[in-house]
Amino acid sequence: MIKSRKVKMLQSCLIFSLFIAAIQATGEFTVLNSPKAISFKGSDALESAYVGDVLYAAMGNAVTGDSKWGGMRINDPFDLAKGVIAIHVQGASHVTTSGNAKTYELVGSNTHTSLNALAAELEAANEPVCDINFEQYDSGVQSFKSCFGNSEAVAANPTKNLNPALHNADKQFLQEIGYINAAAENLAEMLKPSNVLIIRLSVDGIAKAHGEKSVAVDEANKLLSAAIGRLLAAAQKSSDSVLFVQSTDKDASSNLSRARREVLKADASNPYNLATTYNDDYPVIFNIILWFMVIFGLSLLAICYAIAAMDPGRDSIIYRMTSTRIKKDN
Repeated sequence: MIKSRKVKMLQSCLIFSLFIAAIQATGEFTVLNSPKAISFKGSDALESAYVGDVLYAAMGNAVTGDSKWGGMRINDPFDLAKGVIAIHVQGASHVTTSGNAKTYELVGSNTHTSLNALAAELEAANEPVCDINFEQYDSGVQSFKSCFGNSEAVAANPTKNLNPALHNADKQFLQEIGYINAAAENLAEMLKPSNVLIIRLSVDGIAKAHGEKSVAVDEANKLLSAAIGRLLAAAQKSSDSVLFVQSTDKDASSNLSRARREVLKADASNPYNLATTYNDDYPVIFNIILWFMVIFGLSLLAICYAIAAMDPGRDSIIYRMTSTRIKKDN
């Protein structure tokens, strides 16, 4: 009797834990290709707000975030990724991948915002970025043309359930697949040479038109997986130092940027808003700099005072030139 109750309690706890994990995990972060200098290990979930920081650090840049994610390890800091290709799919929790891929759960729905911050930071450092956002279709097409020129992008062929004549979402998705295929064909001849290529698209329109668990969504997943595979093959052919990742986000509302300032949520890990904890070497370095500046300032003040109060003597050129007394020659 007691054992059966314990078993039921354990089952309830397990179901509750899985329910909480399912609520928090809204997508996936999948590494399809990485340079030998970078390895991805472990299975810790990654907060979606730090996706941009992971890509930025993979290129050898310093990041200022407070993420404790240990999935990425740098084996050789002198031979990091020379290029990054990121595919972000909105409205889907999973996209089928082939080959030796490493997948991590994404917590939260901030991938879109994190990629925006990555693109802005690279552009501020005068590093060219090709950010193609098909979630805003017209703007995405213009970005594609600025990166790849007027390359011909033939829309993917309709499938049994994806009918562009009936649904505008189907038509737009098939055209987006065509643009990804065109990017794969012209990756080595980009009009705008860039080390970072970000492509964003959404399958939320297809899910709304046909249903989230419809056959049309499965067909869209297969088309997208094949297009990403072609782009991956082109990236591997062009360079062996390319980091190729794909991310998914089930929450379709996360791509809406904030149009006004909002009150940020309090950090649950720091409820008392304590000051940042610094390294143990911080007070030592601070005292060295502080007392050096104090001694340097006092020394400079003493030298200036000594020079101002110095008596050069009557034989100096100053007294000879400024003396009002007329000397007679002997």
